[in-house]
Amino acid sequence: MSESTTAAPAEPTITERDMLGALEVLATADPEPDRLLILTDEEIQALDGRSALTLLGSPYLDQGVVDVESSVAAALRSLAARLLVRTEVEGREDEGEVVTGAGDPARRPAQLDRRLAGVLTLRRIPEAMVTTQRTLNGGSTTLAHYFFPESGVLEEYVTVDGFHHFAVPALGAVAGRIRRFVDPFEVADVDGEPVSVTLQEATTAFDVDDTRSVSVLTAVVDGAGRQATIAATSSAVQVLDNGPIGEGRSPEDEVQLSAVSAGTLLALIDVLIPRTAEAGSPQS
Repeated sequence: MSESTTAAPAEPTITERDMLGALEVLATADPEPDRLLILTDEEIQALDGRSALTLLGSPYLDQGVVDVESSVAAALRSLAARLLVRTEVEGREDEGEVVTGAGDPARRPAQLDRRLAGVLTLRRIPEAMVTTQRTLNGGSTTLAHYFFPESGVLEEYVTVDGFHHFAVPALGAVAGRIRRFVDPFEVADVDGEPVSVTLQEATTAFDVDDTRSVSVLTAVVDGAGRQATIAATSSAVQVLDNGPIGEGRSPEDEVQLSAVSAGTLLALIDVLIPRTAEAGSPQS
């Protein structure tokens, strides 16, 4: 648990018990996983500091009308009431040695349920990530996947009202889960001929009047990233390959825009999925 409700340490302390919890979480992987855990914006901030919400956002706390300090304090009490956080010292499990970070684990202000500790640990130490932000009429949601050695994956889905749903899908199922997320109305139909447009033209390349959802998929591994924009209309899905991230590209550089079938969409997403070990074929 963060010792501050406003900022997480630059290098949070991770113990052997935390790592054991992380391994136990990853061991539950399933092609169609059940929901593992739900946390709110304010619970994550209470546990891991404000910076833990920077990447995926905090829709509830960012509304501007929420008393953040009071919400975070109430969230911590709620976690304690659900026995996910133990503030008393007596009866705690041994944290073991410190794996990363500094400090004495025995001096932590609280001990987390081991599954919860595992989820928070995994959020801190991915080897690669894919984030998909989708915008619909009802607002924006984010689906994130954290990748680890031996085909380990943690999924986090952030709703418009700031609930973070965690699950542990099998690696081979990730592309299919993202495909369903970016094509929520299942309208991907047939493949079309790719059309070349400049990066400057790409912002107006989609049929805005008929667009029902727009998703931006970003894959990052080893410090390098690639991005694609996926738009679903009433009758088709179009994919724009934005290319590598952060390479100082010119507005006149050309990118490819094309309508895709469900199978092609799945294959394109699968190419962007980082893999640290051999895995099976993608599952739709």
